Amino acid sequence: MHATETNRFSEEVESEIMKVEWCDLMIWQFPLWWFGLPAILKGWVDRVFAMGSTYGGGRIYDNGVFRGKRALLSLTTGGQEGAYRKGAFNGDIAATLRPIQRGMLQFVDFDVLEPQIVYGPARLADEQ
Repeated sequence: MHATETNRFSEEVESEIMKVEWCDLMIWQFPLWWFGLPAILKGWVDRVFAMGSTYGGGRIYDNGVFRGKRALLSLTTGGQEGAYRKGAFNGDIAATLRPIQRGMLQFVDFDVLEPQIVYGPARLADEQ
């Protein structure tokens, strides 16, 4: 809040906030890492989705600052598709992605598109 109120974000963070404000569609491309975001991407969210700037004061969910913008998760997994179904070894992929889609992106009012998932790319044949 202090950085927002005093306009004292670092140049790097301010630049990233401006990029998110500018975009119509934000795509996060990442490997699913321990059932979540890789630390570097989570750290980016922690810095760029700043209280007072991108949310707060009643500006969340349907009243968020990113209304009308879309977001897409494009990710890879370590396991094959069958392992990410409800009741399967790794559980339902939709439940795994919910904290990211709902708790981060929808929280600041992005319209979240259906994720693009490549399951187990390390196990795919070259032609796949």
